[in-house]
Amino acid sequence: MARKPVSQATRRLFAATVESLASLAPPDWQVEVAGRSDDGGVIRVISSDDVSGELTVLVRRDLTPRDVVALPEPEVDTIIAGEWLSPRSRELLEDIGYGYVDQTGNVSAVVKRPGIVFRTEGAQRDPSPPSAPRLNIRGPRAWALLRTLAEVQPPYGVSDLANAIDADAGYVSRLLSALTDELLISRVPRGPVEHVEWESLLGQITADYSLLDSNETTNWIASAGPEQFLDDLAGGKSKSWAVTGSFAASPLVSVAAPEIAVVYADDPERIATATRLRPVRNGGNVVIALPYDQIVFERAWTKDNAIYVSPAQAAIDCLTGPGRMPAEGDALLDWMRRKAPRWQATSLTAQPALP
Repeated sequence: MARKPVSQATRRLFAATVESLASLAPPDWQVEVAGRSDDGGVIRVISSDDVSGELTVLVRRDLTPRDVVALPEPEVDTIIAGEWLSPRSRELLEDIGYGYVDQTGNVSAVVKRPGIVFRTEGAQRDPSPPSAPRLNIRGPRAWALLRTLAEVQPPYGVSDLANAIDADAGYVSRLLSALTDELLISRVPRGPVEHVEWESLLGQITADYSLLDSNETTNWIASAGPEQFLDDLAGGKSKSWAVTGSFAASPLVSVAAPEIAVVYADDPERIATATRLRPVRNGGNVVIALPYDQIVFERAWTKDNAIYVSPAQAAIDCLTGPGRMPAEGDALLDWMRRKAPRWQATSLTAQPALP
């Protein structure tokens, strides 16, 4: 029986993968085709001192997270090649031992011998989405649901979640279906959510959210410094505020002394007046943010009369904030990994157990 010819698309993606790795290799190294197969081929990598190793390439034009978990664990160094691989698919591929190369520049490949790592970042969103658009997992309502899922231990159902974030149950149901497809949550059909990948859910938010861009912010100067501003705020009568960013992370983790106080407030002008702040166009040592959603005040916690956003919200804001805040966000994420589920609420109506 005649062998089925290799598709042109497979040939093209395999060739493009060889070209991508060759462009990333040191000038005195070689990357060449060692063999071809029905679903990709083998790439040989040769170092400057003539030590060589091989990478098996499996071409998958459309790879969903569900497709990834169905893959067997690789027995040799293997990469998946595709047009575009979603962040969740890439995360799962690395979890089970695969590398990857897509045509937008997302690359993660390791050749143990001769010893080289290829890694670059490309598009985080599909540059050529299918004609039937997927549900948009972005925007304030979606962020509110994702954050709730991340910081509240399941189980909970659609109506419970819809009530918790004041959203339409149909929208919540559709969003949960999309998150199930991405393997970010687990639930039985039409049943409650039973498991959540909290760190991946926070990553889904930070892919589109930004502390300074997604909230309406104003900059101020506290003449006595940000610490005194927060002390004045905690000792005053102002309502509906919560500290986020560096000063919300510092009670939980220690990276460096915070320099800028970031506070969510429903009435920024009232807060500024009560604490005698001076407005500035840029810079300053205080940022007051009109929140993207009232979810920022949910599961806040208090210490010495200061109100802090939840660790999940603080991590999101630090990771997407300016200056050294992303490093503080990484430290807070590490604390959350070690302390989970201590910082998570046991139900949608409970408060987490925090210091």
